[in-house]
Amino acid sequence: MTLRTLLGVTVIWIAAGPAASAQPYGRSWTRHNIWAGMGIAMPGQDLQPGYQNAFGWTVGYGFRPVSFLQIDAGYEGSYNAADVEDYYDQPAFGPLRIRDFQTFIPFGARAILPLAGGRVEVFGGGGGAYLRYSEHLRQPSEYYNVGCPVCRARDGFGWQAVAGVNFGLSRTVPVKLGVFTRMYDAETSGQPVGNIWSGKTKDRWLNTYLTLSFGF
Repeated sequence: MTLRTLLGVTVIWIAAGPAASAQPYGRSWTRHNIWAGMGIAMPGQDLQPGYQNAFGWTVGYGFRPVSFLQIDAGYEGSYNAADVEDYYDQPAFGPLRIRDFQTFIPFGARAILPLAGGRVEVFGGGGGAYLRYSEHLRQPSEYYNVGCPVCRARDGFGWQAVAGVNFGLSRTVPVKLGVFTRMYDAETSGQPVGNIWSGKTKDRWLNTYLTLSFGF
């Protein structure tokens, strides 16, 4: 997901807020919750010192059947944590830069403590996670999709834990500003992406995001 897409989603949610004001925010909770945000992804364990802190982003959806519990899943990503600086000499376009991306797919549940009449929500939870690190070519233009026969990837499964807080921007519009931190602990295997070895590694990430969410 690009920064332009994240900004577009944010604008849509802000514009949609007044349309949802017919449903009072004071109702115990919103059953469907969507969020997007940006922050930082910080690697640990076997990924150090070969990986570095990187720009990160997140989107997700949560279903809240009762006021104190939410079942959710999301997508998180980061860019250039592996600091890959390789190039692929493509015959038609010349040297094209190879970039690295990290993908995190968390799934699980969180417990929610509503405060201040529901305008403030403190939460914590966890579950499983799928992680993938991959290399991709920087395409010569949006009209071409050039393959990369030398790009490498690795992936694996693990667990994740999350904690954070959301603040309602008003009592009548279910838009919330929040911050959360998610820790990943997983094993990945495959080809070396960046300065780590092939085979299995024990990976840890601490990712923190500032988010904007909308409920209905």
